[in-house]
Amino acid sequence: MKIDITKEEYRSLLDILSMADWLMHAHKTEQDRRTAPYDKLMQKLYSLAKDMGYEELVEHDPLEGDYYLARRFEENSQSWIFIDEFTDSSFWDELSHRLTERDAARKAGGEEKLKSMNREERTALESQIQERYDDEFFENGIDRLEVVEHFGLNAGRATITHD
Repeated sequence: MKIDITKEEYRSLLDILSMADWLMHAHKTEQDRRTAPYDKLMQKLYSLAKDMGYEELVEHDPLEGDYYLARRFEENSQSWIFIDEFTDSSFWDELSHRLTERDAARKAGGEEKLKSMNREERTALESQIQERYDDEFFENGIDRLEVVEHFGLNAGRATITHD
């Protein structure tokens, strides 16, 4: 199979590859063998940069034989806008979701009791809690979220204070 792409499409492909690379590797401290087939394909696509007229955006390390997105690419890429939007949105979704799960389990009398609830009951309980967190974070961000240290049962519990 052969795929013909324009110079502009190749530039967009570099942005897509940058986002994929960030998703797979940004939080890894060690090599993950699951990404090897993707890394190999990215190397193949990066190696075409010179032929596509983008040698200033992709650097080649002749000793290692690997290709890397150049600093110039990083400084001018639209991919970071999408990555930042994704990261910000994911943060709020995950924070609200995890706090909702925790509080719903507490209100239900434990995780097993929460899991044993029928879908309607659980949704009603979680929706009420989730809405509270969503409203709080929308209005105040993390400004009113604090880890309050108590001795005893509530040690280290994060609480949202209300005025």
